[in-house]
Amino acid sequence: MNYKHILLCVALNKDSGEILAKAANIARQNQALLSLLHIDLDIPHSYEGMLGSDYKEQESIVREESLTSMAKLIDSLNIDVRHHYPIHQHIINSGDLDFEILDNIDKHDIDLLIMGHHKVNFLTQFLLSPTEPLMRNMPCDLMFLKLDS
Repeated sequence: MNYKHILLCVALNKDSGEILAKAANIARQNQALLSLLHIDLDIPHSYEGMLGSDYKEQESIVREESLTSMAKLIDSLNIDVRHHYPIHQHIINSGDLDFEILDNIDKHDIDLLIMGHHKVNFLTQFLLSPTEPLMRNMPCDLMFLKLDS
């Protein structure tokens, strides 16, 4: 089966370059579009009542940091000749992880979702993972890529 549009969820952390390079290779093998999705914490809803009215400023700071990190990540892929692959689109949203991922899968006609995975035992992963409920409702194929750290 060849995929047509792959969505990579990135945390914009130290592992992002590694997982992006792997996803770019998978997209290349499938001659698929490759899009990136990062979801920021929804500050107003997460810290409701704790931050007062300063949450808008904090949300703006977080958004700017995400935009800068995403641009650096995409630039790193463009510079790395071995893994270079065009990014179809990059999306930065804030909100509920499950909702945002499922919404973007639907909006952009995604047929493969790729996420990174750190080594933990299966029971811990299944019971404590924030992505476990998402897996049950996944409308497309899902691939976890093992991250070294």
